[in-house]
Amino acid sequence: SYSFCTLLDRGRKRKKNIKIKMLSSIPWLALLAAATQGDQIILGGQGDTCAYTCGINGFKCLSNVPTGNSTDGFTKAGVTCKGTVENGRWSHEWEPAYISDPASPDYGKCVGYTAVPLYEGCNSHHPTAQRLCHCGDDETYRWHFGTGLSAWVLPPQETNVYGHILPPGSTGVITHMWLTCVKFCADSTVIRIYVDGEATPSIDMLPPMAAGVGFNDSSSIWGTKWIGLGAGGTPDRGTAWFNNFRIPFTKSIRVTLHHQSGTAHEGFYFIIRGARDMPIQVGGYTLPKTAKLLLQKFEGTLAPLEWLAVTDVPTGSGVHFASTIAVASGDLNFLEGCYHSFSPYGEAFPGVLLSTGTEDYFDSGWYFNAGVFRFPVSGNTHLDTKGGVTWSAYRLHDQDPLFFEDGLKVLWRNGDVLDPTTKTKCYTQQGEVVGHPTNSTVVSYAWVYVW
Repeated sequence: SYSFCTLLDRGRKRKKNIKIKMLSSIPWLALLAAATQGDQIILGGQGDTCAYTCGINGFKCLSNVPTGNSTDGFTKAGVTCKGTVENGRWSHEWEPAYISDPASPDYGKCVGYTAVPLYEGCNSHHPTAQRLCHCGDDETYRWHFGTGLSAWVLPPQETNVYGHILPPGSTGVITHMWLTCVKFCADSTVIRIYVDGEATPSIDMLPPMAAGVGFNDSSSIWGTKWIGLGAGGTPDRGTAWFNNFRIPFTKSIRVTLHHQSGTAHEGFYFIIRGARDMPIQVGGYTLPKTAKLLLQKFEGTLAPLEWLAVTDVPTGSGVHFASTIAVASGDLNFLEGCYHSFSPYGEAFPGVLLSTGTEDYFDSGWYFNAGVFRFPVSGNTHLDTKGGVTWSAYRLHDQDPLFFEDGLKVLWRNGDVLDPTTKTKCYTQQGEVVGHPTNSTVVSYAWVYVW
């Protein structure tokens, strides 16, 4: 028997004996063993990038695909070419590929396998095609990993762009994401992160809301150590958002991108990075290796005095790490709403009072009378009171972590009431309504680690 390190060492010294396989037919361990013998030519899934195809199987993506100017690679990967286009001559960066979409007029054809250039990119894709991918060295052992998309076309359909798996006994963490695009493109870019083979993503986010910015407000360049905006400044400019929230995984990570407008957008750039066996700390406390980051979202309308469950974890332990929110309302009276936390999950009202009004939770007061600000742990990122109110904010709890066991619920209210006797707020659910709160359209993100 050999240790994992022995396998890696053999893999690095191997000869270039290229093996061709079908992605869906090779289990991970078989691929790892094959890596000690030679490179892999793998047929990816429909629409997938080669960065994803190679990465999710534990390999580095190589930028050239040696085909020998023949369809042998497709045959060995388990597909039968039902013709070619332009005699198989390479013409697109996502080739060589097999057209696997039955709706395509070229369905069943193998394309771009002759005169393939030395460099033709790991991150290109086509929604109708399965790429032949050239996968090289074992990537699972790397201490840091990731990929970058350059001058990419952001598609309207969800597309696998990056994958990574870990060696046995290791843990991984996504440490950094950044993207830029033309104006308003980045604002509607959907990033989804699937952890450890899950079918529903733990993270499903829009970059501005992940930074606590609503209503396409890129008027100021700013940043904390966790979130920020590095390009923009005026409405006619492209924007660049970054996010450094730690996203842990124990087996694998799958990252997808798409634009929610239903149309493709050119000139898209994206970077994602991570690290192996890196501990995650919140408030000086090192989280268990089994910790998982969840993004809990709400998008909808709240009636006056209606409660919103910002965080809802019925069982288990964890820490509420961050909240972002965007609200459109008829007036500012929704800001009277208080934040409460309840742990154990079924704790009686009022639980722990986190704020005596919405501004308090974001380290401000008096209906944010000083305007927008962006502090290290809190920010009022947008406030417009012309023709109603639009407002957004963020709150990070890395300095005052909200740890819990036996579940956690964090509630916020659209407006609030006074106790009729004491005239105090937040300690009663029935009483005198403060001001005249209206229906509010709300988008809320809550980031919570659970274990």
